[in-house]
Amino acid sequence: MITTNFRFWILDFGLRGWLVPVTLAVMLISPAPAEAGLISGIQKILAGILQPPLSTLVGTFTGPPVLGTVMGAANGLVNGTGMVLGGALEVVGAGVSLAKMVAPYVLPFVF
Repeated sequence: MITTNFRFWILDFGLRGWLVPVTLAVMLISPAPAEAGLISGIQKILAGILQPPLSTLVGTFTGPPVLGTVMGAANGLVNGTGMVLGGALEVVGAGVSLAKMVAPYVLPFVF
């Protein structure tokens, strides 16, 4: 009769069989910091654009009839403007970072 310590076999298989492929997948799938900043900035811009209508609806349904709508619209406008500006700055920062990475490869073809 063959007996094995199943718990240690799972641990051993887990370290050898799962750790390396999962680590490689995370490294290959996750974007680099510059690309992540670009994607995050675009997400913030899109969310900022959608903020005024969503806040207006929330204010309409949760607040007093007219005052809730006006305050929701004002709140959405202020928050949306801040999100769009923050996202734009993040996109510009990511663009500068990407330009520094790409410039050595592009400049020989430009000149």
